[in-house]
Amino acid sequence: MNELKLKKALLVVKILIIFTISSSCVPYSDQYRYSDNIIINANLNAFPKDYSGNCPTKIRFQGNITVRNILNSPLTVHYLFERSDGVKSSVYSHTFHRDGSFSVSHEWILGRSYYEVINGWMRLEIIEPYSVRSNKAYFKVTCRNEHSPEPYEEDCIFFNPSKTEVKYISGRWKIVEGNKWLFDFGAKRDEAEQALRIIKYYGMNQSCFVGRPKPSFSYLLVSGQPPRGEFPGEDCISFNPDKVSVYKDRGRWKIVEGYRVLFDFDYKEADARKALELIHRYGFKRACYVGRPDYNFMYLRR
Repeated sequence: MNELKLKKALLVVKILIIFTISSSCVPYSDQYRYSDNIIINANLNAFPKDYSGNCPTKIRFQGNITVRNILNSPLTVHYLFERSDGVKSSVYSHTFHRDGSFSVSHEWILGRSYYEVINGWMRLEIIEPYSVRSNKAYFKVTCRNEHSPEPYEEDCIFFNPSKTEVKYISGRWKIVEGNKWLFDFGAKRDEAEQALRIIKYYGMNQSCFVGRPKPSFSYLLVSGQPPRGEFPGEDCISFNPDKVSVYKDRGRWKIVEGYRVLFDFDYKEADARKALELIHRYGFKRACYVGRPDYNFMYLRR
């Protein structure tokens, strides 16, 4: 009799273990979150997805929030819009009294009066009653105003940041990718290692130049986009891209912000104007250095 009771108790324990495991293995995706039988779905689209013309311009984002299996109405959903530049909108809400869909929309004004190409996205994020994120609604904006210069064809070297390393070659410290030399730091090993940390932090994979073989201007990109974020302790100078211009000072062409000289191009006017167009195209706002004043590594970022 006691043996029978023990078997029944063990069976109950097994059933409870199976139930606990199965209930914890609920499928999850960014678009769906299951809890208490309520299903929430969110989607978003950009209109237009690809724009070319005068700027600034407006991209409109439209989508839907769909709720199913509402058992105890009303159900209030709180949501916001998140942009690829890190900005989030105010929090909005909508109350559902039954299963159904609710249309949402948001706008983003993009571009300036000069030539530039902007790639980005926006997505819809539900924060209550459950965390749900929609798809990313991607878009491309190409500003081609009447008086904008023709886009400058860039001179870039592609590399894989995960395969870059610091090596001592022929008495000099260099950042290399395999047998490909990327940056030379001479005797400055510490600066080479700091620059490598920066490259990996931002995921930089394009080293670009104006005026090779002796470039008068250089910058780095992340798959065609400017580096974003902030590397801890980096040495940067801030400037306003809308206020920089090309200026000739005693025979030397320079990019300046008011009376402050940012970049010096010597006699190369064409290089100075190409560099200015690139600053505008990418919206660079900071010039950052490793090892000033006699630096061997410089990068620009938003």
